[in-house]
Amino acid sequence: MKSILHQILGATLVCASVACLSIPSTASAKDVSVSFEKYDEWPEEVPDIFREILVQEGGRVKPVHTYARFMLLQFSGHSNLRFETAGGTEYKIEAVAWLLDTFFRPELAADMPIFSVDDSETVLRLGIEPKEKRDLYSYNDLLPGRAKLAELAGEYGRKKQEHEESDKDPRFELDRIENMILVLGQNISNFEYLMGQFGFARKGESLTHESVLPDELRELAKRLDMTEMLDRMPEMSMSQLMQALQAPGGSSDEEQMLRSAMQLFFFHANSGRGFAVFPPKDKEDEAWLSIGDVMLAGLQSKEDRPWAIERMNEIRGLVEASREEGGAFAEALKTFHEKRQAEVKERGKGEGERSGLEVKLYEGDYFFYSLVCFILSFVVMALSWLAPGTKYAKYLTWGVVACLVIGLGYNVIGITMRCMIRHRPPVTNLYETVLFITGVAVFLALIVERITKMGVGIFLASLVGVVGMFLSIKYEAKEATDTMPQLVAVLDTNFWLATHVIIINIGYASGMLSAVFGIFYLLGRNLTSLSGSFLLPLKIAFGFLSMTFFFLPFTLIAWRLLGIWGLLFAPPVLALFVWRTLKTEDPKSFFREVTRMNYGIICFCLVFSLIGTVLGGIWANYSWGRFWGWDPKENGALMICLWTLVILHGRMGGYIREIGLNVNSIILGILVTFSWWGVNNLGVGLHSYGFTSGIWRWLAISWLIAVGIMLCGLPLWLQERADRERKKLEKEKGKKKLTKAGGDEAPSPA
Repeated sequence: MKSILHQILGATLVCASVACLSIPSTASAKDVSVSFEKYDEWPEEVPDIFREILVQEGGRVKPVHTYARFMLLQFSGHSNLRFETAGGTEYKIEAVAWLLDTFFRPELAADMPIFSVDDSETVLRLGIEPKEKRDLYSYNDLLPGRAKLAELAGEYGRKKQEHEESDKDPRFELDRIENMILVLGQNISNFEYLMGQFGFARKGESLTHESVLPDELRELAKRLDMTEMLDRMPEMSMSQLMQALQAPGGSSDEEQMLRSAMQLFFFHANSGRGFAVFPPKDKEDEAWLSIGDVMLAGLQSKEDRPWAIERMNEIRGLVEASREEGGAFAEALKTFHEKRQAEVKERGKGEGERSGLEVKLYEGDYFFYSLVCFILSFVVMALSWLAPGTKYAKYLTWGVVACLVIGLGYNVIGITMRCMIRHRPPVTNLYETVLFITGVAVFLALIVERITKMGVGIFLASLVGVVGMFLSIKYEAKEATDTMPQLVAVLDTNFWLATHVIIINIGYASGMLSAVFGIFYLLGRNLTSLSGSFLLPLKIAFGFLSMTFFFLPFTLIAWRLLGIWGLLFAPPVLALFVWRTLKTEDPKSFFREVTRMNYGIICFCLVFSLIGTVLGGIWANYSWGRFWGWDPKENGALMICLWTLVILHGRMGGYIREIGLNVNSIILGILVTFSWWGVNNLGVGLHSYGFTSGIWRWLAISWLIAVGIMLCGLPLWLQERADRERKKLEKEKGKKKLTKAGGDEAPSPA
């Protein structure tokens, strides 16, 4: 009977896992149709050349591949684009191809659904008819409300600034819709700059902000050659150009023509700013130039005009070649790329020297495949339940370990490549802490499994791996900014990044893993002792709620994949998953061993947290002239050290037992998340960098869930106390019976 039940459970979990992996995302149901009938894909060599071209953004020189990926991620929340033409053909194009369309075929790019709107109220306030509650919109979809969007975005931008300058006065805080409108306005503005990059070379075609140009300027744009005009204009600075444009115009036709030409020149130069693809002429300058910057530099100095005109002609050549058939465009891009590479090499600063490796990093999608392997480990583990105790199950268990090792390998490869690209240690920002802590936690769980061989280690390794890698992917999509930016001055030291930061993050990883062990213990004890107790209703209620909370990340993933059915199906299936993992003939000794594992992890956490905290103090003394300043980050690290000491001393002194140790390990996890994420968002102290918007809400939710799971220890503690009292009473009754039996014996005759 039990084997049949195991097979049913295993088959159920296999079907559920396969369904979650195979059913397409609900995002695919969004309206992604476009108005054009046909889409001509770029020849394969064109994106391959374009992705390697270097561009500077945020002070860092990177390949266009990275620039395009994060720009599209910022607009749509995805690193690729799906759409269906009016002819019914579906396309999926990468970010590089989308950026090529934006630069060289803006009339197509303007009709592609790239702007994610999470609430239809956002577009309703712009006077636009919404699609679904949450949907994708193209630039042309939003164009009718562009003026209203600019007005509201400007108003909310000023309101946000007042909120920051008034020490977070609630009167100036943006609500959810206002914040969405502000973000949408910024995204639209950035997209318009991208479309207008090479507008001067299109001779009046596909002009960005065309509506703000008078009819005479639009006609002039079709006839005027910007390179010839630059060659004829007098030398003037940007401020002089602005003064000339604001001065009253002359009455003669020649003066009016010159004024109009200057307006058009300024329009194109301003529209062409942002995409800094040209190394500066002066080798000592660090800032690269966009084509708009090049035009203004040529206007300011006649000496630089031949240099500026040459680059303007290169861009015009690219635009013209993009309209030709055959390999003309690929050849023009290759020539452009080679010239820029020669300039970079001549500068001798090592700019973008690992750009090829960076392209391979993002093309390889190592962290996504790491997540896939961790999810697959769950599927293989479920398969092993179809024949428990057999060689078949043993081989599949090795398959689970293999999936975990491969997933960890993908994680390590991705982190290593990032280190090689930046010449930095593994952890320099919050995003990298997620990757590193996930890898360390999975590795520690595998070590625990190697020592104990109880199945707990591989189960928790899968759990931590899935949650950690899913969090890293969602965090990258939410922030939608380059995850390898320039470091702030205080972090610009490889020695301390390789010592203090690495060690303290290993402490974070072990602290979080300890909390996971504590959660596993409390939920497992509730699941394996539901019967035979007067606390049965209370334990059932706590068990159901805490199990749902424990697997909340998995439930959310199932919801994103399966919709409402995922919400209904995931909690009970995952509860069966844990129940099967905890199936043992001797639950008492099993959970005693789990507590021993957790105790070892807590000791590990103390060692690394203490060493990391001391090293942090030495670094603070080196950088800021004091070892300790009661900074929030320092206080967070100290709380972790103190709490691990409280747990260990409480255990050694007998003040806490199994339940107490595991409950306190969850508190340790709360302290770790506060020190890891919370202190960065306090806005005070020397460690107030790495701000993440909206993190307090998620921290509060996670802490409430943790408290709910900790309460699961209450019925266990009450039951243990009742058992102790019962045994005590039984022992006293036994003594009384023995005493009574001895008193009733007849005295022996003399």
